[in-house]
Amino acid sequence: MFNKLHLVSLLACGLFVIAQANTVKKCEKKMPASLKSQLCEIRKYKLLDTPDMDSHMDCVMKALEFVRPDGTGDYHKLIKPLNAIEKDRKHDFNLEKCGGQTQHLPVGKRANAYYKCLVESTSGEAFKKVFDTVELVKAKKLPALSQYSSVVDKLMKKIDDKICN
Repeated sequence: MFNKLHLVSLLACGLFVIAQANTVKKCEKKMPASLKSQLCEIRKYKLLDTPDMDSHMDCVMKALEFVRPDGTGDYHKLIKPLNAIEKDRKHDFNLEKCGGQTQHLPVGKRANAYYKCLVESTSGEAFKKVFDTVELVKAKKLPALSQYSSVVDKLMKKIDDKICN
C-alpha cells in the first residue's frame, strides 16, 4: 500500500513539474515591456546588457535547461549537442570559461552573462544552432531527440518572420 501511495505521489509531482515547464514563447509573452519592441533583434542574437534582459534571458536559459536554477551554466547540457554540430575542443574550453566567468555574478545576472559569453565565443555559431534546435524541441515543433539540420533553419525562419514582419 505504501509503495502504491509513494508511486502516485511521485507521478503527481512529475506531472506538476511537466505542467510548469517553460518555453521560450512563454518567456517572450511575459518579457518586460522595455524589450517587446526589440524582440526581433533579440531573437537574432542581439546582445543587450540591461536588468530587463537579465530577467528575460534567465527565463529563456532556464526554459531551455542550459542553466541550473541558480542561473549558473550547465556544462553537461551543452557539451554533447555542441560537439554533435562540430566536434572541437573549443566547446569544452568555452563552456568552462563562460561558466567560470559567470558563476560568481549575482544570481539574476548569471544566465544572461553565460548566454552572452557563449554567443561571443568561438563556439557562438554552434551554440546558436543548439539554442534554436532545443527551442523547437521544447516547443514541440521537433521530436525530442532531434539534432540540428536545415529543417531547424526553416522552422526558425518561419517563426521569426511572424514576429519580425
